[in-house]
Amino acid sequence: MYCFIISVYKYNIKSDTLTLLMDEMYFSNGIQIMPDKQSFIVSETLTARIHRHYFSGPKKGLTEIFMDNLPGHPDNVRLSSDKKTIWIAFAVPRIAGKYESFDQMLRYPSIRKFLHNYMPHTFLTWIFQYFNDPKTSKAYGIAVQADLEGNIRRSFHSPKGTVNNLSQMTDDGKYLYFCTYANSFLARIKL
Repeated sequence: MYCFIISVYKYNIKSDTLTLLMDEMYFSNGIQIMPDKQSFIVSETLTARIHRHYFSGPKKGLTEIFMDNLPGHPDNVRLSSDKKTIWIAFAVPRIAGKYESFDQMLRYPSIRKFLHNYMPHTFLTWIFQYFNDPKTSKAYGIAVQADLEGNIRRSFHSPKGTVNNLSQMTDDGKYLYFCTYANSFLARIKL
């Protein structure tokens, strides 16, 4: 079985204790501690959103939606080298009329429950590969840069799918690097 429902825990090395911070996230990825050092963000791939959880400070224990209805299903989220913005890589785009496969499939709770409870890992892996395969989905790459309040400031598109299935973005101040889980190369553009 393949479980899409994931939780986020905090492990205390000194006391050897595990504490649940966030529960029932649909395929979470990419935890990133924020510059305030009081919170982290984590992407929830299947729901196309990013959550923010406060682990210290006045909002300690609060979890809120940081970004919702994103233009793709986010994989990893990373701070920019200057720590003023966030890079968001999308594993699968969400473009009306073209790339709606996950949205269509996940709209129905009964389908989600069936996939979660009864489908073997190999079949679910095939579904992901099918919807991400350039031959079947007319690949399209998309990524965004957002400010620390969760507002999209810039987007990057690869309409022909030359760079697609993005898993992470990072910059060194001069270049922006795009990593993918499906291609055998690392792409970069000058900032």
